[in-house]
Amino acid sequence: MTATPIPRTLHMSLLGLRDVSIINTPPKDRLAIHTQIVKFDPKFIREVILKEMSRGGQAFFVHNRVQSIATVAEYLTSWVPEAKIAIAHGQMEESHLEKS
Repeated sequence: MTATPIPRTLHMSLLGLRDVSIINTPPKDRLAIHTQIVKFDPKFIREVILKEMSRGGQAFFVHNRVQSIATVAEYLTSWVPEAKIAIAHGQMEESHLEKS
């Protein structure tokens, strides 16, 4: 995942090319996002993903290089074969993103 489209969308909205929706209050019963920065450890990654899956949640693994994202997805698949792994990034065609 990347934040690159966000500034572009904001810029387009300021130019009047696109509308922007602003959510001033969180949805009812919204749970806070829990973020951790930890040393890279495949066992920990597996543990966290399985914990989320067991409670019916979802996990996002953020990687910062499009060139190696497929390799990282392969590693994740081998570490957590129970999980459905999908790749999405800003250089993908819209039709391919919709299929994921």
